[in-house]
Amino acid sequence: MKISLHIQWLSILALLFFFTLFAVDVFADDIQDGIAAYKQGDFQTAYQAWHQAAENNVAEAQWMLAILLLNGQGVKQDKVAAYSWLTLASEKQHKQAMIDRMAIRDRLSAEELMNADTLTKAFRDKQMAKTAINHHKEKAFHWFEKAAKQGDPQAQYQLGEMLLNGEGVKQDKVAAYSWFSLASEQNQPQAIVKQAQLKTELSRSQIEKANALMLTNRDNHLITDKPPGLPDLVNEVNEVDEKNKENQILAEQSSVDTSLLEAREKPSSEKLDEPAKLTQVKPETKPKSVMTTVYRVQVGAFRSRQQVDIALTQLTKKSAAIVQKYETTITEPVENAEKPDFYRLQLGNFAAKSEATTLCRHLTENKQACFVVTANNMQKTTVAKQP
Repeated sequence: MKISLHIQWLSILALLFFFTLFAVDVFADDIQDGIAAYKQGDFQTAYQAWHQAAENNVAEAQWMLAILLLNGQGVKQDKVAAYSWLTLASEKQHKQAMIDRMAIRDRLSAEELMNADTLTKAFRDKQMAKTAINHHKEKAFHWFEKAAKQGDPQAQYQLGEMLLNGEGVKQDKVAAYSWFSLASEQNQPQAIVKQAQLKTELSRSQIEKANALMLTNRDNHLITDKPPGLPDLVNEVNEVDEKNKENQILAEQSSVDTSLLEAREKPSSEKLDEPAKLTQVKPETKPKSVMTTVYRVQVGAFRSRQQVDIALTQLTKKSAAIVQKYETTITEPVENAEKPDFYRLQLGNFAAKSEATTLCRHLTENKQACFVVTANNMQKTTVAKQP
């Protein structure tokens, strides 16, 4: 009876200290949910919330879980398990856990203390295993992220899964949704399902944030970085310009030689207006190839032309006014690329990026994922006919 009363008195003091502590610090959602449940007398919910945080090695949760176990609140009373949790929290220098552990130690038998030590050791071993697994998952996340930013749909899906489940990285449902969306654009089947499922769990503001993040990921990597296998267009244009200059000089020299020869063959009685004739007989030269940059709004990337046509038909049904107003372009895959390239469906040809961004915003409001890309007149494209 004395033990029970002492434990009850101890827990009340501890919780008063706990609520004071939490008034100035911010802890995990699980801990906060447990506090709210405990205040309402819902000890079972509090136990479940704190147990999850305790398993994640949070000292505050381990200490609070021990209090519930000592008092049998929301769970069967278990002094051995409580002592084990207090030991784990004390190892992290949790002051109140250290005090409580010393207070109950003398009230446990040698066998109970030995059993508690066994539980504590098992927890430490489990944490070591988790650390090793997480280390590998962190490496996996790094490589998936690298491939995802290069546009690989399978990597984008895997990255979304890891973010959704908090594997190798802190859980982030908004970021997960953004990667599922990017993979869905390329018709990755698992990503399409996951995106639809996760959409029901997110608020409107979270979805808007995810869409903005999706555009940033594509804008910062696939647009500014040259994908593997893509020809260096700037160097090619410079080479073409140099060849044009050489051809123009040769053509001008040839025209001068021809004009002089004709002039020598004419009778001396005729007056020659050599400068004028020389100007007239100059052959026409083709204008220089100059690469100009424009901005387009990309609404999807596909492995086949048939998929592009289907997507364009669906887009026209959804946003007919917008599609009919702007030129529709289909960029073809780069030949001999190091990795598979895609057909890309794009709208408009804007001189200013802000104009393309405005169009993309209208499409996003109409629930059509999109992002702004840069393009140039040297790329192989096809102007699509409206379905």
